[in-house]
Amino acid sequence: MNFTFIGLGYVGLVNSVLLASFYHNVIGYDIDKNKIELLKQGVSTIEEPNLQTLLSEAKTKLRFTSNAQDAISINNIIVICVDTPNKNGQIDLTHFNEALDDIARYAEKDCYIIIRSTVPIGTNKYTKEYLESRSKHKFQIISMPEFMSESTAVYDTINPYRLVIGVNNQESIEFAQSITPVFLTKKVPVLITTPENAELIKLSSDAFIATKISFTNSLAKICEDVGADIDRVSLGMSLDPRIGKSFLKPGIGYGGVMEETIDPNCWILSKKETNFEVVKAAMEVNKKQATRLLDKIFKKYKAVSSLTIGVLGASYKANTEDIRNSAAIEIIRTLLDKGADIQLYDPLCMDKVEKVFSRHTHIKYKNYAKDAIKGTHLVLILTNADEFKLIKPEDYISLMIAKPVVIDAHNIYKVNEMNGIEYISNGRKINK
Repeated sequence: MNFTFIGLGYVGLVNSVLLASFYHNVIGYDIDKNKIELLKQGVSTIEEPNLQTLLSEAKTKLRFTSNAQDAISINNIIVICVDTPNKNGQIDLTHFNEALDDIARYAEKDCYIIIRSTVPIGTNKYTKEYLESRSKHKFQIISMPEFMSESTAVYDTINPYRLVIGVNNQESIEFAQSITPVFLTKKVPVLITTPENAELIKLSSDAFIATKISFTNSLAKICEDVGADIDRVSLGMSLDPRIGKSFLKPGIGYGGVMEETIDPNCWILSKKETNFEVVKAAMEVNKKQATRLLDKIFKKYKAVSSLTIGVLGASYKANTEDIRNSAAIEIIRTLLDKGADIQLYDPLCMDKVEKVFSRHTHIKYKNYAKDAIKGTHLVLILTNADEFKLIKPEDYISLMIAKPVVIDAHNIYKVNEMNGIEYISNGRKINK
């Protein structure tokens, strides 16, 4: 099959590369000319395991362009993957509408439009009306939400738990059935349903995960208050098959694009506000996670202006370069504003963090995790990146000033391993 992908962020680039690796002909379009030039050179513009290798292998089936007419006029299967950020409590469809304008302007035949962007309920219907009011061609609109996670995007796309397809007429159903094998390499549940159901399945799935994360972080606070251990409590809960073990680890909250799309106020295209108290409560809990960690610091130190603080991790989650809505960024900014000296290391996102804090002189960027620890009074572990787990307790003792203090937001160590360290973890007793 021949596909055109509009938008080459996480969803668009991963999907286009994978379909090309499955021997389909793919054109990838993005308005970012610098991104397109890198992709033409065979350089992946996002950090994802195995993506660079697949990009190199699929180059004969994959072509990139920043020319909308070149991308759209050729093919009749167009996949929209543009970003839809939350602005002022609403999903912003600016880029989505720009993609629709390009399709209406340059389509030279009737087209199938596959929506993989995260969009409000009602967008499928809106898309058809929008396009057919501006073009002489007919458009079949297929809602196919993605369920990938950053840092595992390639794996998630190849090994999905399910495929959800939203359609509203027989022609679209037949097309959906024909493309199902294209997106699947193994047998998984396929749900062909209405567009409204498909749109809500995506939004509610993200919201449920966010709620589970906030529940676990709230539970960690209770564990600290009563002297319980969140790791053991989570383990006991996870043994119940109705609950499972996913997202029962404490941290500093969710972030990334999830922060922008789980707001119920964003869910319905034609209605400004939706009452969904459970999700709104989860959002409120999430906002407090950075403050909870900062409170631990300020409980230990009356002032941080005399401290050198090592920070391990700045992305919103481990093993990704994405710092959007990262609680770690908020924590770093607060400490800098209060006069702390920061030594930062993150495996992937250093260049993006440098842009955020370009005007701050009290932050140094280190090339290795141990360099970020050396000569510090306090170390904050803000993601559970695999690399950080390789640092041994004795490294803190030998590299840090005086008796080391380590605040571990993700419990990457066992408490009894940290002898000789004032170890403050998340939802567990302090080890002094």
